[in-house]
Amino acid sequence: MDLSRRAMIGSLSALPLANAQAAPSLPDKASYEFAETYLNAAYVHPMNRQVRQAGNDFLASRASRDVNRAWPGDNPRNQAVAKFAAFINADANDIAVVPSTMEGENHLIAALGIGEHAGVVTDAYHYSPSLVLYGELHKRGVPLRVVAPRNNRIELADIEKAIGPDTKLVAVSHVGSSTGFQHDLKALCDVAHKKGAYVYADIIQSVGAIPFDVKESGVDFCCCGTYKWLMGDFGVAFLYVRPDRLKDLKRTAVGWRQTLKEQSHVYPFDPPGPAIGDWTMGTGTAATFEVSTPSWSSLAMAITSMDYVSKLGVGNIARYCQTLIARLQDEMPKLGFMPLTPRDTMGPIVAFAYKDAAARLDPALKAERIKLSTYDNRIRISPSVYNDMDDVERLLKAVSRA
Repeated sequence: MDLSRRAMIGSLSALPLANAQAAPSLPDKASYEFAETYLNAAYVHPMNRQVRQAGNDFLASRASRDVNRAWPGDNPRNQAVAKFAAFINADANDIAVVPSTMEGENHLIAALGIGEHAGVVTDAYHYSPSLVLYGELHKRGVPLRVVAPRNNRIELADIEKAIGPDTKLVAVSHVGSSTGFQHDLKALCDVAHKKGAYVYADIIQSVGAIPFDVKESGVDFCCCGTYKWLMGDFGVAFLYVRPDRLKDLKRTAVGWRQTLKEQSHVYPFDPPGPAIGDWTMGTGTAATFEVSTPSWSSLAMAITSMDYVSKLGVGNIARYCQTLIARLQDEMPKLGFMPLTPRDTMGPIVAFAYKDAAARLDPALKAERIKLSTYDNRIRISPSVYNDMDDVERLLKAVSRA
């Protein structure tokens, strides 16, 4: 169904607004300190005042206020996981903290036993380092099929055709970082599951920007860092495993956070036993994937950043950003930019093809203090809660002059 972006904005009005009465009005420029026209949140979201303060508070706590606190067991981890779980309609027990989205995908590939007889189907709009990951695995004998786009889309029928008897995993970006193309994840999962394959989704360009529900989609695995639309910092990501899929995964890394209890046998008063000691391994998603100490400071900031996103309301954010993107979709083609983002995409990214884009546009953008992602022959624009229509008009004037 090819909805117009305006029709889609109307449909977003039905989305609930979390704590809508207490939410700041959009745009919320007061929470941010930069003066530039920043239209690049899909690259990294600026940190707002509240999140920075949460980081400062954490560092003060580590430095002096709570120096005796048992940090390995008493830290922001559980609270942050619970807040993320609420964003995706998951149980906190089904989520592990990992260093990044890309590391989460690597851990999952290993845990699934992807190999010569357990292959992967992906598409050309998946995150580019992920494509390199699968390309390297293919060099080692892993069956791999990469679906190419048609008319700026990854067609579900093409993915279905690519899934073969040797396919164990279909790996996609729910919202592609390059063009903003958005998969119908439920339809994709239905097709993959019918053919006996699992589905992994990179959701870093989704969660916080648009509504996302793991139960509604049926996705088997997904992962999301905090430094984009969750508006936090680098160093932590959340890996979700559907609870009935955990039994199909093997532990591939071992660390202290996976051990429930240990007993030594070499020190005075220890009970007799082997020199290596005895131990009990934990079970569950966290005990399978959490190996060592994550970034407590990034988790502390993520708690505040997710509170901020929740207060604004994801539906509210999505609807607001779509009004800015709609203007760009209407006006950029008039200036010679070729649309790459389907109009029925509700994600926070809009992209255009333009010959020699970086070479021709970067000087004008720099002069006007406008930041977006430019490439050899395309550009990507990703407005957020601090942008307004004046920012969009400023960009349109700058590129028209260039």
